[in-house]
Order: sequence, then structure tokens, then C-alpha cells
Amino acid sequence: MIVRDAWGIPTITAGSLLEVAHEQGRAIAQDRAWQLEVERRRTNGTTAELFGPSAREWDVLARRSLLVDVARRAHLSLTAESRAFVDAFVDGLNEVLERPWHRWTPLAVFGVQHLLFSTFPSKLWHRHLAERVAPEGREWLDLLRTEGLPGGSNAVAVAGSLTASGLPIVAGDPHRVIEAPGCYAQVRLVCTDPEDPFDVAGLSFVGVPGIQHFGHAGTVAWGVTNAVADDEDVYAEELVRHGDAVIARGAGGWEPVARRVEVVRVRTGEETYDAEPVEVLVTDRGPVVVGGPGLPGTYSLGTPSYVLGDLGFDTLVPLLRSRTADDVLGAFEHWVGPVDNLLVGDGDDHVEHRVVGRVPVRSPDATGTRPGWDGWVSDLPRRTGDLLVSANDRATADFARIGDDFAPPHRAERLTELVTALADRGPITPEALAATLADDRQTAGAVLLEVVDRLLDLSGGARVLQQRLRAWDRRMAAGSVEASLFAAVRAAVVEAYVASPQLVDVDTSPHGELFAPWFDLRGRIRLALPALLVADKPFGVDPLQAVAEALEEVAAAPEPAAWGAAHVAVPLTPHQQFGLPAPAGQEVPFVVLEGDDDCVLATRALGGTGVCVHGPVARFVWDLDGASRWVVPLGAAGDPSSPHHHDQQQVWAAGGTVPLDRPRTRR
Repeated sequence: MIVRDAWGIPTITAGSLLEVAHEQGRAIAQDRAWQLEVERRRTNGTTAELFGPSAREWDVLARRSLLVDVARRAHLSLTAESRAFVDAFVDGLNEVLERPWHRWTPLAVFGVQHLLFSTFPSKLWHRHLAERVAPEGREWLDLLRTEGLPGGSNAVAVAGSLTASGLPIVAGDPHRVIEAPGCYAQVRLVCTDPEDPFDVAGLSFVGVPGIQHFGHAGTVAWGVTNAVADDEDVYAEELVRHGDAVIARGAGGWEPVARRVEVVRVRTGEETYDAEPVEVLVTDRGPVVVGGPGLPGTYSLGTPSYVLGDLGFDTLVPLLRSRTADDVLGAFEHWVGPVDNLLVGDGDDHVEHRVVGRVPVRSPDATGTRPGWDGWVSDLPRRTGDLLVSANDRATADFARIGDDFAPPHRAERLTELVTALADRGPITPEALAATLADDRQTAGAVLLEVVDRLLDLSGGARVLQQRLRAWDRRMAAGSVEASLFAAVRAAVVEAYVASPQLVDVDTSPHGELFAPWFDLRGRIRLALPALLVADKPFGVDPLQAVAEALEEVAAAPEPAAWGAAHVAVPLTPHQQFGLPAPAGQEVPFVVLEGDDDCVLATRALGGTGVCVHGPVARFVWDLDGASRWVVPLGAAGDPSSPHHHDQQQVWAAGGTVPLDRPRTRR
């Protein structure tokens, strides 16, 4: 049975686990049929049949990265119960959809969501940077990578000792590209089987069964952030043709490469297509994702999912049955990737943060020229406490075991400060905790503002601007002109570094437009400004001079509009994601957003100002006493004509949440 609340969010009630999965498939197909068709095509690399040449790059990467191959292997490796669960979900989908899904398609959809969400595009950028930066600038390269993840998610867990109810609360907001429809669906799954009962509300990837990253099972709740672990490797490959075959230079000499040719159909007109061959190559190290035989910049990709033939779907059924924190932690023993920070709290006031997933143990091979994998890191970081915050940051020294390039600490420190202040003022309520996720104070900008404050010998206009920034409350609020002035000064300082002769030809993607966001030099420098501004003339740029010139430039320009005049959310339809205009009737209304890259409300704009295409794609507060809340951009329905297509949009944009109706925890 499918029953929808006032927001169109489905509660699915059925008499068995498999019936729940079947009805979940039916419900999401009713709500998101067009989105599911696009996701199906993303998995098998056939989007160019719909969207034309602009989608070709994605189709080539989907084929080369073996999304379907890994999904098929992972489906076959599932336990019998997990496989039946996935299959029942697909049966429900196929009762509604025009084009049926394969049994393994949900696993491939999950792979699509995390292919470019992973570390390998940044690894390609770091290699590109090391090759292109002038020799005299290479000593500064670490400033562009240390703690260098742009934007990001937040999660917080507080123990019952700090809450009004005496029970834990888990809250958070995953950050991704803001899509229309959104990547997450709100759902409640209820099984009435007396031998196997459960009642779980949460967020599910559209096209994936169960509830994965964010859930509330009555007596236990959980949420995640990306742990930014170093769990993948890119390998420089030298490939040559040898007759009809391709060979690769390996550690022990030339070795054969698995090869097949697939065809990508690219729409060129209403009923016309070009058929383009795509060479799919796999070396001993992994599938070749960019480049090819005889081409420079050829790289293969090694991932835990590819190596294991496992996408972690044996986690899903145990999560639905979880009653305690230990149950949730046990379920995530099956997790593979992405490697996540899992925050969990239960009715016994067990609150814990644990890193989950597979991080390879690396050891050199026999020649020492190429890293090899030797099992998995077993002692993943974990901690307990009354207040736990995760914001993709290096939470403890133990994180050195899983990587070396995390998000800057600003969001985590600010969120910890806010929640600590809540606790000091009295017991924490769900509403108050939810409000911390909408905090718009600019944190990383403190270093830039300190440099501004020290400047002397400024012109009259620049001195006035300096005084305004000194008095600014540092909130990236919609009505703040000072927020716009700060962003303009920051942008001008960034340009000073971009113009450095030592960074000539760095701001370009050698691997096509699909990877361009990771090769955006301005975005990288904007993120690294706190480190660059305290260094001694990095890349030949004097920080004091750069900031002074930026102040003079902005002071001489016309007064900008308030921050919210251009800082707006632009949820991208599938057409827009492939560089096409949204079809008539599918346009999504823009809404003003507060926040900025480095705020807890991390709303990232292209170029640092203007339209935001990256931000919170959900917001949740799981209260074990029953007063839980959640929200997504847009709404539950994918059809623009539905009243639930964007009925949550204004609440979401204002940093709010809507109530979630579910039973209270019994103690």
C-alpha cells in the first residue's frame, strides 16, 4: 500500500520485506519516471541518443569505466536475500516504466552517482598541475592541495545528555549538484510481518532500493558525510597497438590489454543518429578512463568496487532491520564505497562516528615503480562523545590512515561552535539543531579580512571599503551588500594568482569538458586563499599587494547589488546538465540562497558569485523522541505539472525543514 502525506511523500506499507521493495519500486516509478529513464541511460552510456553530441562525453566515460560490468558482477555476488530484495524493487519499477530495467540496473545507478563524486578527477587535476606549473612555482603546489575539497556536507550527532528529550538527535545535509528532480527521494518503509517488522524513514537515491545513507528506524538513526578517503588510484598508462590488439607497458614488460569496441549512438536530428565506435580497454590495473593507444595523458582507474566486484548492497537489508547503533555499524561492515563518515545514535544513548568502506593498503610491487594494493585498512577511524561533528574534514589524527586531502576545517569548527553554544544555553531541540545547518557566516574568509585590516596607504575609496569590511558581520546573507563586496574583493585577489606567469596554461582540462569543473583554477585558488595569503609570495604573487589592488579595484567599481540579487539556486534539469536549454514547461523557478563556499550552508556558485549549482540536496533532523524533520530541493514529484514538484523549494531555500511523522522511540 502506498499512502502519501501532504507533501506527496510516500509511506509504503506491506506484509513482507520483498513486498516493501516491490511497492517502493512502484512508488518511485510513479513519481520519477522521466528521471529513472535518464538514470537508466546514464548507466549504459546511451544519453546521447536523447540529448545529442553534448552527452557523448558522458556515454564514452560510462562505457570506459565499466559501470554495467561492475553492476552485473556486484548483483551476482549479493547474498540470496539481498538479490531478491533488489529484484523485487526492479519488478515494481517495471510495472510502471515503459522501458524495463535489468535486475542489475539499480546497482549501476548507484555507480553513476559516485563515479565523478570520487577522488579520481582531482587526482587527474593534481597530475596535470604538476606537469604544467612552471618549475619556479612547483614549491607552492602543496598549497593548492592540502585540505582542498570544495564545498561539502555536514552531519552532527548529539547525545541525549544534551537534548530536551534525553534522546540523541542526528542531523545533516548532503551537498551535491542541485538537480531537477533531486537525486534523493524521501520515503518511509513499513513492514508489518510480525517475524520481520521494521519502520524506517529516510532518503533514498532515485532508482536504488531501501534507505542508504540517511535513515531513522525509530530506535536508531544515522547519517553520513563523504570521508574523502584516498580509496582510488589513477595509473599513467603507455598503450600501443600491436596488430589488432593493444598492449600496455607494465612493471614486467609489455602485457596484453582486454579490448572491445562498443557503439555510441549520437542524436543529430529528429530521427537521425551518428554511430561512433568507442574502444573499451582494461589493463591489469583497471579500465582506461581517459586517453588511449599512442596518446599522452592516458590513465586507468583502480577502485575497490572494480577490484571486488561489490557495490556494498548487502548493507541495505540489515539497515532496514537495525534497532541499535551496533546494528547499523554491523550493516555498514558490508559497505564498499564511497568511504563515508557514519554518525549514528540510538535509544540507549550510544552515539558514535565511524569511517566505513574499503580503503586499500598500498605497497610497492616488485620493481617499486607502481603502487599495488595489499588488502584493506582494518583500523578505520572511530570516536564517541556527546557531540560529534563531521564536515568532510580531518576529524582526528587517525584520518592519516585513510588519506591526506580533506575539506578545510572551517565548516566543522563553525558547526561545533554553534552546537556547543546551543548546549550551553539549555537542552537542544530538533528545530534549533536544524537551524545550525543554515548558518551563513563566512569562515574561511577570516584570513582575507585580516589582510584587509592590516593594509595602509589606501586611497579614500579603498579606505571606506576597508572600514565597511571591518564592520561587516561576516554573514553571507541575501540582503547584505557587504557580502557582495567581500566576494568581489576575493574574486579580484584570485585573479592576481590566476595571472601569475607560473600558472600559465594550468586553467584548462586536457580530458574534455566533462572534467572541466575539477580543472577550474579560479575555484581551486579561491579555496586555497587562506593558505596562499599567509605564504611568502606564492607563485610570485605578493599577498599584501594583491589584496590592496583588489580593494582599490572594487572601490572604484559601481556599488554591487546585495548578495541575494544573483546568488540564486538553479536546479539543473537533465537537459541543462548536458548543456541544453530546459524544455518548455520544465523550467524550475529560481530561489535566492544565502551562504557561500565556506559557510556551513555551503552554497557554491560558479566563479564564486552568481548562480549556485551545488549545495544541500537534502536536510534532515532525526529526533529519536519523534519530532523529526526533513526537506529536499524542489519536492517529491518529478512531473512539473504536479503540485508536489517544487512545493518544498521555498522552505529548503530558507534553510527550513518540514515535519516527518513517525513513531516515537520507546525506552
